[in-house]
Amino acid sequence: MILQMQFHPAGQRSEQQTLMQQSVPVHGTPSPNESRARSAWSLRPPTPPARPTRLLLACHAENVQSRQLHLTPDEAGLSAKGWEQTTALAQWLHAHEEIDVLLTDTPLRARLTAQRIGQQLDLRLQALPYWPRGGEAAWALEPPIATPSNQSPEAVARYTTYSEELVNALSRLLTDRWGKTILLVTDAVTIATLLRSFAPGAELGIGVAHTSTSEVVYHEGRWALAYINRTEHIVRRSPLRRTAPAEDNQQQTVDRELNAEIEKIAQFYNQMALRLDHESSEQPENRQPPAQDMSSEQIRRFAELGEESRLLLAGAGSGWLALDLAQSGIGEVVGVDVSPVMLEKAEFLRLSTKDVPLQRVNFRLAPAHDLPFQDGRFDAALCVHLLHHLANPRPTLRELYRLLPAHGRLILIDIDGSDDAVKRATQNAIENRRNPTHATIRTGKQLTSLLEECGFQVEKEQRWKVERSATVWLSSIAVDEATHTAVLEMLEASVETDAAGLHVRRQGNDLRFDAQIVAFLARKTAG
Repeated sequence: MILQMQFHPAGQRSEQQTLMQQSVPVHGTPSPNESRARSAWSLRPPTPPARPTRLLLACHAENVQSRQLHLTPDEAGLSAKGWEQTTALAQWLHAHEEIDVLLTDTPLRARLTAQRIGQQLDLRLQALPYWPRGGEAAWALEPPIATPSNQSPEAVARYTTYSEELVNALSRLLTDRWGKTILLVTDAVTIATLLRSFAPGAELGIGVAHTSTSEVVYHEGRWALAYINRTEHIVRRSPLRRTAPAEDNQQQTVDRELNAEIEKIAQFYNQMALRLDHESSEQPENRQPPAQDMSSEQIRRFAELGEESRLLLAGAGSGWLALDLAQSGIGEVVGVDVSPVMLEKAEFLRLSTKDVPLQRVNFRLAPAHDLPFQDGRFDAALCVHLLHHLANPRPTLRELYRLLPAHGRLILIDIDGSDDAVKRATQNAIENRRNPTHATIRTGKQLTSLLEECGFQVEKEQRWKVERSATVWLSSIAVDEATHTAVLEMLEASVETDAAGLHVRRQGNDLRFDAQIVAFLARKTAG
């Protein structure tokens, strides 16, 4: 038999009508070996649809298991590169496709990829619990074929069974979805096997790249293969947050400022994570969890969280706090962050931690003011040292309000700014020199006012001071030598007059200072 395929070079874009005209129908007769199995090319709607049925198959993004081969749990989340890949695909689909239905296979790598796409396309995601598992990685490029020289009839039987199970699942998927554009996120083996099933008897190996798309179309009584392994979206860098058309100039300005702020934060923490990785690889004995101003157990008690609680952690960073919170007994912890490299570190930590059930913790790439979750999804939300990075925290607080049910809890832990405006300005200058993503320090009264403005009522408030070593504080984000020197000079300058309100003092070759911290427990008001 002859298998005819239409390939599109990377970077080339065709409109749907042109794509339909250029796609080449798959012809052929089933071989004796495959005649027993049901094939995808035989699937037909009960009634001819008015529109073409487009089935887009997207491969999941790179996951941590792809990079760390000694880790083998089934539920491995995405790597830093994977988050970038799925963001690029989501942006490309938003610009070039009109998707009616978004579906996903069940492994975490597929769900995370699909959720990122759903966030961008504003589509509800549907998982397919009936989708077959058991495909073997080698089958994408080397499908088992029954020949006289084949010494593994068992492999042929497994592949034939798997292929037929996929076609049966596809038949179920298409029920009530004929005439729609369907996007299914799954793995490379599934995609390659399904594509071969549209060409009965094909022995072709098919390479499928992470987040590549392939498409088959049913139109005018027959199936056609439109393209395979389309990846032009990967060459373009995309912003982390979608931007809908602005209603007015003011909203356009707000969106632009938010995007710039997110991009700046993401770039800084991506670079910071890489610097810390480099340092820990040179001195692995120094690798340790970061110090927390309030322990996970203290947070759990302060916020009255238990085994049934569903907690969102905004600004998950490297994942230590999320894992500690799950270990303290909280039922579910979902960490979100804007740094793909930080999220890879968090996922690696999750997979490496044996004493915390993996299903209790997972991570998402998303800015805190634009989260891919349904209203009321969480019982509580936690922000630790997040708001002082945000020039305008209102969009974030309103988004957290949306994700909580009536009387849901928000736990906010941040720097407690001095009431003395001059001292607060001096501390702001020091913080910004150390970390350029720092925006501003707020007083407790200012934080309370923000919470109330965004629909929360403060129930509990706690203040304390934390003694810090300037050297440890600077090394915790791996600052360069020039920044290290400049910040130490700024701290030294405030020793005599306490210009920053930090009570800076000398201790040997180091400087010590007191960081003032405040924690709020606020409830979402009804209505």
